[in-house]
Amino acid sequence: MRVFLGLLFALTFVSASVAADPRWTTAFAQGTTENIIRNERGSNLNIYCPSGQSDTTPGMFIEFDKLKPKRGEQVDVQIVVDGKSHPFGFAEIQFEAKGPANRNSLAALIDALTKSRARTFAVEIPKFGISERFSLLDAKKVFKSAKDFLDGCQ
Repeated sequence: MRVFLGLLFALTFVSASVAADPRWTTAFAQGTTENIIRNERGSNLNIYCPSGQSDTTPGMFIEFDKLKPKRGEQVDVQIVVDGKSHPFGFAEIQFEAKGPANRNSLAALIDALTKSRARTFAVEIPKFGISERFSLLDAKKVFKSAKDFLDGCQ
């Protein structure tokens, strides 16, 4: 019984330390690479490149408990890295980097995330009163650079 309780305590401690130290993760499915960061509130930012799809437009998804846009609503999002704001216009919870200007904005954000020496960055959605922090841990590892991550996306 003591061994069981000791093991249970150890697993609880490990789970708590992992939750307190969120990292960027990467996944690949059905021709799309996704790099995702979550925070302690359960919010997440997902930056994707569908290089194996017929539509290779890269983009982002955001999910926040407080974010409840109406169908088709434009949502202005600022992603702040090292004090510099990277503004994006989302359609509800998705930003698609269509066209050179939007693609360049996404590439600039990815490069800022990978080059930052800070521990965190912020995602702000003024219209909804949202400002949340996310870790930069492993951002460089999962993206390498905007050029590498966006290779194969238009």
